[in-house]
Amino acid sequence: MNKLKLFLLAALALCGNAFAQSRDIGLQVGLNVPMSDKSMIGSDMMLGVSYGQFHYNGLGFRAGFQYAASTADINDVFGVPVAFAYRTKSKSAQERFETGAFGARDAVLYRHPYGSGNAAGFLGGFLVNLFSDMEFFAGMTPGYIAGASETPGRTTWGASRLYWEDTWVEKKNAFSLTLDAGMTLNYSIWRFDLKLTPAFHYNLTNNYLYHVDSGENGPEVLTSTTTPLRWFFTLNGGLSFRF
Repeated sequence: MNKLKLFLLAALALCGNAFAQSRDIGLQVGLNVPMSDKSMIGSDMMLGVSYGQFHYNGLGFRAGFQYAASTADINDVFGVPVAFAYRTKSKSAQERFETGAFGARDAVLYRHPYGSGNAAGFLGGFLVNLFSDMEFFAGMTPGYIAGASETPGRTTWGASRLYWEDTWVEKKNAFSLTLDAGMTLNYSIWRFDLKLTPAFHYNLTNNYLYHVDSGENGPEVLTSTTTPLRWFFTLNGGLSFRF
């Protein structure tokens, strides 16, 4: 019986090693930007923890937890992102240097056909192409918005003070669900990864309503519009450890 237990444990260990190439866990911080030309809402800071597991063929998944003190002027937003992911094969140090050099050359020649590029373009092209591997992911983020709707009354007056505009954000639903898609550039240093992650998010549950009341001569309201804020863009940077 003891031999059977040892055999089963060994088989499980071998299966785990066969399917799991690498795992990583890390922290990230970034900006969340509402994508609406009708709103005056600025970018918001967000923090998160992320865990990823990838197989030898590059397929895997990523999950985590994120928090934003404010999103679209509403406080305390929590989320649990879950996504399928694909990670490209890691490049060797020589391959990274070569792609970085080619990227720097192309950046200079593209901007200046006669090769008279500046140092910023050269350095930027080198760093952008120096990544060790890339990740592509798609998934969703269920979450909860703990804050209340913003109080109406963020007023803007025109130059003549005859035109006025009140803007505020209404929280329509507390529970949220977004569809997510993005990519990550990994810059490896030993077992650590520096990450740069741009991503797009579509809000399925219509949580944020941006209101605008505008008029002339004080309280006489001429127009009232409501715009759902559904699209968001995030740009995160982070540090993770592979094991």
